[in-house]
Amino acid sequence: MPKLNRKYYNSSFLHIMVQGINKEEIFKNSIYKNLYKKLLKQNSKQYNLNLLAYAIMDNHTHILIFHNNIKNVSKYMYQINKEYAQIYNKYEERVGYVFRDRYKCEQITDRKYLYNALAYIHFNPYRAGIVKKLSSYKYSSYKEFILGDVSRENILLIFDEDNYKQIFIDIHKRYFKRITNYNEFYKVIIEEFLEENKFKTLEDIKKNNNKLLKLIEKLKIECKMTNSEICKILKLGKNRITNLIKSNKV
Repeated sequence: MPKLNRKYYNSSFLHIMVQGINKEEIFKNSIYKNLYKKLLKQNSKQYNLNLLAYAIMDNHTHILIFHNNIKNVSKYMYQINKEYAQIYNKYEERVGYVFRDRYKCEQITDRKYLYNALAYIHFNPYRAGIVKKLSSYKYSSYKEFILGDVSRENILLIFDEDNYKQIFIDIHKRYFKRITNYNEFYKVIIEEFLEENKFKTLEDIKKNNNKLLKLIEKLKIECKMTNSEICKILKLGKNRITNLIKSNKV
């Protein structure tokens, strides 16, 4: 998920990811995970944002939010990461940066994309092999949706109706089928990317370096594909993909 220039945001739904510097496990225990979860929730009210979903892993966190002012997003993330870094450095007896970057962000452009992001976030611990049941993971919002512990305002923002639970369950069932059919999963990712970005063919994407980089990043993150595998399925030369990734630090 490459950073987007903040002046070009046109969606109020955002998928945000923060990661430990050098991919360090900055959320390595329950104390740190609960601390970050507390900061996410507390600061969302202060900056007038809706924290819709989250999953806090050992070395990174995924967040789904809704905002009315993009400037508040930067303030929100800055405040959370600053507070967390101060506490983390104190307890770990260390100094210096804690997070890899300020944060990475992706716009959610339609409801299908929103539902996919919601499931993708909740399936992080499952894909990492940490749990077999999503409800077993204590540091994501999945169980909050199942138990009805999500505010009505957030429910209506995501689902447009109060009776959301069956929709929520169906979204996650469909996503599960996709990731278990791994050999075909990358095809689904490419098809969705074409549709979301209004491209007709892969060749159209390959003519646009920015879009191509986004597709490469999705394949690397969601399908755990290597550069060689991506080169093969996208029919790209190794030099091109290597240079693209290197120049943009994907």
